Amino acid sequence: MDAATPTPMRRPAEGSTHGVPSLPFPPWWLTATDLGRAWLEVAAWHAVRHVLPAGGRGDGRPVLVIPGFMTSDVTCAALRAHLRKRGFHTHRWTLGINHGFTDPILDGLVERFDAVHARHGRPVAVVGWSLGGLMARWLAHLRPDAVERIVCLGSPWRPEAEINRVTGAFRAAERHWGFSSDTESIVDLIRQPVPVRSVSVYSPWDGLLHGDGCRQDDDGLCENVVVPGGSHCGLTHNPAALVAVTDRLEVPLDDWRPFSWTQALSEEFVGRRREGRATGATGDDAAPAAA
Repeated sequence: MDAATPTPMRRPAEGSTHGVPSLPFPPWWLTATDLGRAWLEVAAWHAVRHVLPAGGRGDGRPVLVIPGFMTSDVTCAALRAHLRKRGFHTHRWTLGINHGFTDPILDGLVERFDAVHARHGRPVAVVGWSLGGLMARWLAHLRPDAVERIVCLGSPWRPEAEINRVTGAFRAAERHWGFSSDTESIVDLIRQPVPVRSVSVYSPWDGLLHGDGCRQDDDGLCENVVVPGGSHCGLTHNPAALVAVTDRLEVPLDDWRPFSWTQALSEEFVGRRREGRATGATGDDAAPAAA
C-alpha cells in the first residue's frame, strides 16, 4: 500500500481524513454508556419479541446477515430470528469472528454469498452491522446483479468517519491477523456510490462513532433511517432498528416508498398474516446442515 494514503489502518493528518475534516468523536458519556445501553436494548427486544405477530411480506426471500467487527453470527441471532418471523429466509455468514479485511474473510464472504445466491437462484438482500455493513457495500459493487439491496446498521463508510473510537482496535487487528493487500482498493470501492438500493440505519446516540459518518448522500438509490436513542453495540437488538430493517426489506423495489415510522410500526405490530404461510423458522438457524 501507498504509505502516503490514509486507510482505516493508518492515522491521517490530525483533524482531517483524505482532505476532509474528520468528524468529532462521540461525547465520552455516550461511549462510557454504550455497552450498558446495549443491554437495555437486548432486554427491550426480549420484552417485545413474543408479542410481535408472525408473518409478513418476506415471502421466503433470502437475506445474508454479516456481523460487525470482532463479533460473530451469535451477535446477529436476534436480527435473523426477527427477519425469519417476518417471512425471510435468513443466512449466517459462517466465517466465525469478523477480524476485518483479511484474505480468508474476504474470499470466504464472496464464496458464501455466491453459494446463497446459487441456492436460491435469485438476488440476495444483504444486511450488515458496523463493519459488516461496509462489507455489504463491497459485495454490492462486486455482485450488482446478484445483490438485491443492502441495509447497513451503524456502518461508518464516509472518509471523515475513518477515525473513531474503534480505530485503535482495528489497527491492532491488522497487526495481528494481517489485512489483505487489496484493502486500500476495497476501501476506495466501499466509498463509491452503491449500484443497488441501499439503506443506512444509524443512531445519533452511537457511542463508538459519529452518526453522520454513516449517513448516505441523497440520491435515487440511497436512504437514511435515524434510530433515536440507539447505542452502537445494541443496534442488532434495538426494537426500533429491527422495525426499520424489516420495513426496508419488505418494500418492493419496483414500488418503493420513503421510510415512515408510522407505517413501519403499523406493519410490524399489526402484522400481515398470509394464508398458508409456514409457521416454522426458515434459514440456516433452523436448518444448520443447509448450505
